[in-house]
Amino acid sequence: TLMRDTLYSIIMIVTGGLVGFSLLLGGRKFATQYMNLFGIKQYLIALFPLAIIVLVFPMALPGANFSTGQSLLVAVISAAMYGVFLLIQTKTHQRLFVYEHEGDSDDDDPHHGKPSAHSSGWHTAWLLVHLVAVIAVTKMNANPLETLLTSMNAPVAFTGFLVALLILSPEGLGALKAVLNNQVQRAMNLFFGSVLATISLTVPVVTLIAFLTGNELRFGLGAPEMVVMVASLVLCHISFSTGRTNVLNGAAHLALFAAYLMTIFA
Repeated sequence: TLMRDTLYSIIMIVTGGLVGFSLLLGGRKFATQYMNLFGIKQYLIALFPLAIIVLVFPMALPGANFSTGQSLLVAVISAAMYGVFLLIQTKTHQRLFVYEHEGDSDDDDPHHGKPSAHSSGWHTAWLLVHLVAVIAVTKMNANPLETLLTSMNAPVAFTGFLVALLILSPEGLGALKAVLNNQVQRAMNLFFGSVLATISLTVPVVTLIAFLTGNELRFGLGAPEMVVMVASLVLCHISFSTGRTNVLNGAAHLALFAAYLMTIFA
C-alpha cells in the first residue's frame, strides 16, 4: 500500500497544504494575486482522471482492486496521459503555462531555466534512470521506516506522508519562494507539475516492478480519503477558475488539508 498512500499524500499535501499555505502567504502580502487560469486548468484536466482511475475506481471493481491486466493498462494510461501533457506544455501550447507579467525579473534569476544542449531522448533516458533509482531507494527504506513507525504506534498511512514530504520538499521550497515574489504562476506550475509527474511516472514503473516480481499492489482508497481528495481537486478548480486568488482561497485549501490529516490519524 506504500505507493497508494504516497500518491494520496502527494495530492493532498500539494492541493491542500502547500497550495493553501502559498495562497495564504501571497494573499497577506499582495492582497490579490493573478495567474494564467488556462494553464492551471491543463494540470487539473490531466490530474483529475488519473487520480480517479488510480485511487478511486478500483474500489468499484470486484475484489476492490485491479487485476494484473488492469494494472498494466492503468500504467499505460498514466504514461500516455503524461506524454500528451508534455506535448502541449513544451510544444503546442507553451503560452498557457506563462503569466506574462512574471517574466520581468527572470533575467536576474539564477534558477531560471536555460535551454539544454542535450536531446529530448537523452533527458528521457536519464529521467527513467533517476526514477528507478528513487523508487528503489524508497522501497529499501520503506520497511525499516514502517517498523520504526509501528514501534511508535504511528498510523500505517503516516509512512506515505513522510515519503511524500521528501519527494515534494525541493519543489515546495522553490514554489513558496516564487509566491512571495508574486510569481504565483511559477509556483503553481511547480506544485501541480510535481503531482502530475509523480503519479504519471510512479504508477507505470512500480506496476511493472510488481508484475516482474510477482507482488500485488493495492490501489483504491477508503471512503473518507476519497471524499477529501475529490473535494480538494474540485476546490482547486474553483479557486483558480477566475485567474485571481486571495487569503480566502488559501484558508479553504488548508481546511481540507486539516481534513486530510484527520484521515491519517483517525
